[in-house]
Amino acid sequence: MKTYSFVFLALVLSSCSKEDDSKLPQVKPHYEIGQPYQLGDRWLYPEENFAYKGTGIAVVSSKKARQVTADGEIYNPQSMTGAHTTLQLPSIVHVRNLDNGREITIRLNDRPVSTADRMLELTPKAASLLGLSKNSTAKVEIIEDEQRSQDLAFKMPGGPQTQMQVNTAPLGTIKVENLDGSPQSSNSQTQPLEQPPANSVQALVPLEDLPATYQQGAATGGQLWIDGGSFTSSIYANRLAARMGGRLVTTYVGGRRVIRVRSGPYATIEQADQNLDSLLQSGIKGAKIIVE
Repeated sequence: MKTYSFVFLALVLSSCSKEDDSKLPQVKPHYEIGQPYQLGDRWLYPEENFAYKGTGIAVVSSKKARQVTADGEIYNPQSMTGAHTTLQLPSIVHVRNLDNGREITIRLNDRPVSTADRMLELTPKAASLLGLSKNSTAKVEIIEDEQRSQDLAFKMPGGPQTQMQVNTAPLGTIKVENLDGSPQSSNSQTQPLEQPPANSVQALVPLEDLPATYQQGAATGGQLWIDGGSFTSSIYANRLAARMGGRLVTTYVGGRRVIRVRSGPYATIEQADQNLDSLLQSGIKGAKIIVE
């Protein structure tokens, strides 16, 4: 009787597995930037930036296995992948845990599902190599691998190469005329019009799994700040600083003066979270946590 029960249970589980497979969406990896979206109290604006460098808070993803990512892959908790709030997908980035010095390389393929306060979500595998446990957070630095990210983007359906394809009318031949508009002699021939090459981007590009390894670098730490936004005019920067109770930090980007509004530093991530929530509720929607 026990043997029959076991066989019956196995058949039921097998049928459920087949049913789940049939419901799994088709895998269609593609290049993705995406439209502005709201996560919690913040609006986020995805953008293409192959030279990205930033800091923030990383957490372990709560996404379930076999779900579809924003760029059309199937989420795998054992892969070296992650979700970023704004970067184009897919992208290759180097992530460094500022508190313990560990560094990993991952492929970004999704958008976060927790809160906008967390810049990066890592799969459990990637998080463990970076030194994060399930419910912990880490201060991280993210530096994009510009060349590898560009190479990947140009190979993907929907990427820059696809967008630059020029569709021309299917003209077969052109006639040759003299400069005065008169036709050439009868021995002249029509010349075939050279057609643009066919789109070399494949319909489906297999994405390489990155190695599950880490390097041990220097632990530099860093203080938690809230960045309210960047301005070129000190008038608007001072107005925001007054609302935030913050200060102005002047930097130069490409020879152009940029004024950033910051508040802090904060002793803990919890304190930074509380102040960020207050700022967002007061209408300062561009505020975010950074590490310096």
